Amino acid sequence: MSLYEYLQRHPEAMPQWLDQFEGGAPFSPQQFFGSRVVYYPGSGTDGHPVQLFGSTHSAHSFVYADYGLRQADLEAELEHPRYGFRGYHTLARRQLRKTDLVPEGWVSHINPGEIPPNVHHFAEVVNAPFGFLEILERDSDRDDNYGAPRLAILFLGADGIATYDALFCQRHSTSAPFAVVLQDHGFGGNYDSFGRDSLLERIATRCNVIPRWLLVADNTDPWLGFERVNNVDGDRGGMHNQLRFLYERQKS
Repeated sequence: MSLYEYLQRHPEAMPQWLDQFEGGAPFSPQQFFGSRVVYYPGSGTDGHPVQLFGSTHSAHSFVYADYGLRQADLEAELEHPRYGFRGYHTLARRQLRKTDLVPEGWVSHINPGEIPPNVHHFAEVVNAPFGFLEILERDSDRDDNYGAPRLAILFLGADGIATYDALFCQRHSTSAPFAVVLQDHGFGGNYDSFGRDSLLERIATRCNVIPRWLLVADNTDPWLGFERVNNVDGDRGGMHNQLRFLYERQKS
């Protein structure tokens, strides 16, 4: 069975806030994180998870976090006819501040000794930090067989590990991510990996904020407590077109 066919068995209804979204509506973290969210640390501009979960209607909201991105470069890709999300157009783009995402602030769950010595300030970014919400609407010549009518992507120029902590592991956080994409890039510029025994996994375990699913590249080890879904093929995607497999959290 293909990964697309499997995810079609786990659909999500369109979140009400997204279905009724209008350009002047304020951003509500409770609404955004109240439905299924796919989280991608160190995302770059890899649209494969949006294609995978969005086309199967299994998730409508996504968080992309990468401290190596510049907003201008990202916007250029989104608007590019070849590299943007084909079959969709931008309905709205909302610039966000840190207080829009974590209005009550956030408390780090990382011990000082866990931060690599070459990282001077935890959660620092290479370029200017940014955050914006992109609402995509399906083109009128496409139907539900192509993908969800609307998708919401929160793009953050931020550290993927600290962002997981800030968005999902706080007292006021709504829920764990529905799925997390794990793709280690070797010399890709991240100060730590995202797979097995990474700082990201330790934070998630420490705070008991564990997703149901992991989408794991074949060069990355899944977190403990997850097993690959049987009889479901991998799907190729990402910058290096690597196979990615779906893993499900096992009941303890």
